[in-house]
Amino acid sequence: MVNFRVIFYDKFTMKAQVRMYKNDGPGKHGYPIKLIISHHKKTKRKTLVTVLEKYWDPVREIPLPSYPDFETLYSRILEIRAKAIGIEFQEIDDVSLAMDFLLNSGRKSKLIDFYSYIDQRASYMRSLGREGNAISYEDAKKALMAVAPSLKFSDLTPALISKMKAKKRVDGCKPATIKRYIAGLRAVYNVAVEELQIEDKKPFKGALRDLHVRVRRQRNRYLDVDQLKKLKSAKLEQKSFQRSIDLTLLQFYLCGADFIDVYYLKKKDIQKGRVFLTRKKLGDRAYEFDVKLVSQAKELIEKYRDDDPENEYLFPWRKSRTSYTTFINNARRDLVKVKEILEIELSPKDDTLTPKVMRHTFATLGKFERIEEDLLRELMGHERDDIDTAYKDKYPEEERDAAQEKLIGSIQ
Repeated sequence: MVNFRVIFYDKFTMKAQVRMYKNDGPGKHGYPIKLIISHHKKTKRKTLVTVLEKYWDPVREIPLPSYPDFETLYSRILEIRAKAIGIEFQEIDDVSLAMDFLLNSGRKSKLIDFYSYIDQRASYMRSLGREGNAISYEDAKKALMAVAPSLKFSDLTPALISKMKAKKRVDGCKPATIKRYIAGLRAVYNVAVEELQIEDKKPFKGALRDLHVRVRRQRNRYLDVDQLKKLKSAKLEQKSFQRSIDLTLLQFYLCGADFIDVYYLKKKDIQKGRVFLTRKKLGDRAYEFDVKLVSQAKELIEKYRDDDPENEYLFPWRKSRTSYTTFINNARRDLVKVKEILEIELSPKDDTLTPKVMRHTFATLGKFERIEEDLLRELMGHERDDIDTAYKDKYPEEERDAAQEKLIGSIQ
């Protein structure tokens, strides 16, 4: 994991960091963001820009997405940090030359650490609320580290990618999984080529050629009304089992909300008897939509609500870098046991009970109840095309609420 405040390792003599500098107090436009280089008790500082404190993340020392020129400043800081962990920077023994090296956009290092850059991209995705992308990058990094514990951009080659593919096949990974790893690595690499202006050696050329994935239309598994009632009436002694049941039901009550969106709900997302959701899965295409806070959902939310006024999130579960992955993996394991204990069966063909099942359940039962397809899509926050966007919220709130309550009422 990259330390975002200090971007060097203690064993190196030349040290560099980018941070908000408060020693001299704020100016008219905020505090200066400085590049600070130190070497053998000599220090050199350079102001990159001045930023108001409300636009700055003091933990990771990066601008918040709300900063007006976020992309430009973030990219510049990312470039400086990437260069500062390279061998070329560590070999410089003069602070003035080191400063010139980090700020001179015309001189790019070909020996930048690829894994550190992946960490930085993952953190950037998290700052945008794109947890799925961040996790994808980190999983791809782990897969590549199995065959190359350390890696510079210059050492990333087609032969190394082939070696990773072979290792993953031996480990039993399916072609679809290996393709996801390659897609994640390639996405990070392509951004680096543009941002760091490194030579594109096309390490992923032909990487997908022998990864044949059988494409077929899957029938989504769902719970019928009787199985939902089993979940609703369950009272299990083991707290983690009951919590998984409650969160699964909460997904259903919130119109099949994705598990990740329930996990990251904020207190401000509940206003005037409504729950405002934004599907993280859609990334830049996501939009905010709202559903009614029905009594069943309110009861479960109150059961787990965090009353700490300092916590902006609705629930108390940790929101660290790996917390969501751990949490949902535990929930998946718990639901497997819950299915066994309650003798639950999925339709139309029995399968594993996972958090994703509740989204399919809400959609399927909605179709069974003859709820208009476009109305169902609005309730579930499905991705819209250009035409849909123009007619956003074409259904009145009362009509959407009635459809939601009709489905929820079917399991009372």
